Amino acid sequence: MKNTTSGLKIPHFGLSRQYKQIGSELLQASHEVLQTGVLVAGPHTKILEAWLAVRTNTQHAITCHSGTQALEIIARFMLTKSLDDNPTVYVPNFTYPATVNAWITSGWNIELVDTDNYGIVDFSVVKRENYNPICLVGLYGRMPWYQKLVSGHPLIIDGAQHWLITKGSQLGRGMAISFDPTKNLCASGNGGAIITNDDELYRFADAYRKNSKPEFDSVGTNSQISEQDAAHILVRAKYIDAWQARRSTIADYWNAAFANLPVTLFNKTESTEPHAHQKFVIYTHDRDKLYQHLLDNGIEPKISYDRTIAEMLAFQGYENPSMFSVSTMLSRGVISLPMYPELNDIEVEYIKEKVLSFYS
Repeated sequence: MKNTTSGLKIPHFGLSRQYKQIGSELLQASHEVLQTGVLVAGPHTKILEAWLAVRTNTQHAITCHSGTQALEIIARFMLTKSLDDNPTVYVPNFTYPATVNAWITSGWNIELVDTDNYGIVDFSVVKRENYNPICLVGLYGRMPWYQKLVSGHPLIIDGAQHWLITKGSQLGRGMAISFDPTKNLCASGNGGAIITNDDELYRFADAYRKNSKPEFDSVGTNSQISEQDAAHILVRAKYIDAWQARRSTIADYWNAAFANLPVTLFNKTESTEPHAHQKFVIYTHDRDKLYQHLLDNGIEPKISYDRTIAEMLAFQGYENPSMFSVSTMLSRGVISLPMYPELNDIEVEYIKEKVLSFYS
């Protein structure tokens, strides 16, 4: 990144800073795991699953290798419930490709549907004459608006970005969680989980992730989180509430500072509406110029995501919204600012001032 006259260089992610604060605890957790010789399906995994169930107020939590595989397992379970010759699921046109890949690799046809101005599925475009499942994504950490659901459609949640603000009544049939290093609560490598109140989904997922061991009475795969990753997540879980509070403080400060700019603030919500603040996202018509302005001033922004799913070569054969859709518009203007608990107040202020200076 470019040096600036201020001397500040602000990376987009803060895991190296986090390690400086809790590195000794992570190393101790690794030592405790490695000295046992139990590297998979051990006590740390069981504790993590119990903690997840309590944290989200759900009946069941099943860990697996990644958030993508968590959604794949749910998709495969839903396939056993479908009576259609060509089972179809509605997926938002504006999301990370892993969401779509999980359904396609599990045998589903997808229909890409448009979103509202915040990247959440636009329920008004969902076809009412069928009961195809809807896959909801809590984009950037925003809670999907469940009260707008079309009745009769099974609901599956990709909760990778917003699960920390989810409670047991907001899961649909099941929710996929990611512990990717880019997420608010992460592993040191990879990991995922399914949370559900559905006993049948729980039994299916628990067997499927272990090749249906020990009965081997159905097909499955090997998708288990490592004990070391589970142990590292548990270390970080001790701090997650404080980290989330810091993210909220930063988001509230920037929301107030940017309120009069010609932008849409994706982290601004009503007082009763929670937000996980997985990213701090601005929509602006001057996205590319703002991006360069921030880089020139030592701030590393990101663009999540610069294309809709329909524009990616792998998915162009599926039914999708037009190029005049809301989701297409969003992809041309979203930009993410660095936002993590380890940002200090000087850096938070500096980022604010550089955004304001661009528009002044």
